Amino acid sequence: MHRPTETGTLAVCPKPGRDGPIAPSSPMSRVRVYLGCSLDGCIAGPNHDITFLNEFTPDPDAPPGEGLGFAEFLDQVGVLLMGRRTYQVVLDYNAWPYGDRTVLVATHHPLPPAPGGGDARRVDGPIAELVAQARALAGDRDVYLDGGDLVRQALDTGLVDELTLTMLPLVLGDGIRLWDGLRNRTDLRFAPPVPHDGGMIQVTATVVRPE
Repeated sequence: MHRPTETGTLAVCPKPGRDGPIAPSSPMSRVRVYLGCSLDGCIAGPNHDITFLNEFTPDPDAPPGEGLGFAEFLDQVGVLLMGRRTYQVVLDYNAWPYGDRTVLVATHHPLPPAPGGGDARRVDGPIAELVAQARALAGDRDVYLDGGDLVRQALDTGLVDELTLTMLPLVLGDGIRLWDGLRNRTDLRFAPPVPHDGGMIQVTATVVRPE
């Protein structure tokens, strides 16, 4: 995830999984991933520590970077779908960077209220059902899928349309890797990588679906 303040080609042949049929993709509403990670694919360090995401702040005297900033990305989003651990990060920061957007939190347990009067709702069920709920709420805007486990489930069931990864200039070594646990192949089409603020590189990849 990205911390609550602002902040290619991997291969997945979408196929039905144990969680049910693949939801059809709509050109008006995409399921999108927007994450920061180390060069070796870690989205968190040991014990889910994400403080390394704060280490690469832009030089105020440097020219602005390119790429898709968090605020610009969020302007295209209607609903967020995240895991309970990701939601806990939001609670720990006591910040609500999502405005009036609804955040669906996948959990079996009661959900603490969102900070700042935000709209957070508990949801439960297979990933295909959760994504369908999110898309229904999003209307013609996009769904922001956040949290490593949900991202992997959605990739494995062919439910992700686009990934934007902002890679930090470090190899973390020990940590929680985004790709660990994936079962299926996903084919992607890369846009050209672009330099991002703070010495980072941003890569956006669109999922290539079978004709």
